[in-house]
Amino acid sequence: MAFLNPAKAESQTRASKYCMDNVKLYRSYSEYSEGKFIDSICLSGKKHKFSVYYNKLTLKHGQQKQKYPHGSLWGYERGKDVFRYFNKGTTFGTYGYHKIIVSSGLIIYSKYERGGYRYASRTYYFYSKDINAPLERLSVKNLEKDFSNPWFIKEVKALKSLTESDNDGNLLISAIYNKYYQ
Repeated sequence: MAFLNPAKAESQTRASKYCMDNVKLYRSYSEYSEGKFIDSICLSGKKHKFSVYYNKLTLKHGQQKQKYPHGSLWGYERGKDVFRYFNKGTTFGTYGYHKIIVSSGLIIYSKYERGGYRYASRTYYFYSKDINAPLERLSVKNLEKDFSNPWFIKEVKALKSLTESDNDGNLLISAIYNKYYQ
């Protein structure tokens, strides 16, 4: 992988202060938490592009393209959204970049999957116990497996949907989790 030279990284850092749609790539969680990105781009104008195709990331700076293979990064940040890579390692398992939609307590992720032949496009939801723990599909069965508190499970089962939100858009499962585990 080719890395940005310090002068280019500095100019992109200054430009990112004024950029409305900035993408930053991170090799590891520790680099993300320290704000040390390995590449970034401001998506203003036609010369700068970012794409995720079959979970391979590509940044295009004018004529220069930088490709990041499937699984080579911890994740990326686009604007205020953070996407984390995860690969369960099975043929039909969970893999790719998952958007973090709740980042404290029980970490909740979403992943939009485009439908193929005979399949509808839809959003899937996942969770992890912390930001680096393996992801599990958000289901009562998986929550029962990972959490033994019967009161927590009882309240989760009482929800109409595990992705049910309050009037402010906060997921109710997060409040229930925080009630028993924070």
